[in-house]
Amino acid sequence: MNSLLLLCFVLSFATIEAHTVHLSHSQKEKAHLYIAECMKESGVKSEVLVEAKKGVFEEDEPLKKFTLCFFRKSGIINDEGKLNVAEALAKLPSGVDKANAEKLLEECKKKTGKNHADTAFEIYKCYYHGTKEHILL
Repeated sequence: MNSLLLLCFVLSFATIEAHTVHLSHSQKEKAHLYIAECMKESGVKSEVLVEAKKGVFEEDEPLKKFTLCFFRKSGIINDEGKLNVAEALAKLPSGVDKANAEKLLEECKKKTGKNHADTAFEIYKCYYHGTKEHILL
């Protein structure tokens, strides 16, 4: 399944400089499943996720755990907490500039934190702030 699971977490509203791309029906289903599972596993509050979708990132441990959970379930972060750029690129939906995404992912994979959840969160923030293409469910 070519689901965009890294970037579907990078949900946002369109801005003047950004444009949106949409997930396929099957990608949406898988993303919704992972979101529900990871909300339960991490204990993140829905309000915190809503704010993260807008680019407002709280230093919230449940949000960091959610991010790691989502990325792991999607297969783009391994058990060692490392970003698999090739896997992330393979899951991008049509409409995303893959050349630009690859450059950004290569830069973001250098981000680190005090643990795997913190690293996943840093990668997510890096990608969110670096892309003009945001995914809508």
